[in-house]
Amino acid sequence: MLKGFDLESIVLEVASQPQITRDKHVIYSFLVADRTGCIVLSIWGDTGRMIKVGDILRIQGGEAKVYKGSLQLALTKFGKLKRIGEDVMLFSEQPNMSLYDWGSETNSKPGPPMMTKRAPVRYHDQ
Repeated sequence: MLKGFDLESIVLEVASQPQITRDKHVIYSFLVADRTGCIVLSIWGDTGRMIKVGDILRIQGGEAKVYKGSLQLALTKFGKLKRIGEDVMLFSEQPNMSLYDWGSETNSKPGPPMMTKRAPVRYHDQ
């Protein structure tokens, strides 16, 4: 897991419905991109309710982690999310890092996790 990095990205897609956890926490999911590719961004709480397609976001204190074999982006406990613009940003939709199977975080083999391409599924269908 990689923690504590900053980035700017544009929102390409918004999941139609947020996920609700057993503890009644709300998780909003977005497909975001920058010049290097795209990835799923998960935002916990009401902050995600205000984000829409085309928003350009500055993420401070981001973390990349594997969830159910899929690499995802989230905020650390003290991370910050700020909308800094909309609609105009250079980005790439490929590679979509969330469509690769990154293996398990508990992989006992030394070295990086397995990375194999998954079948093309939409991020909010997972």
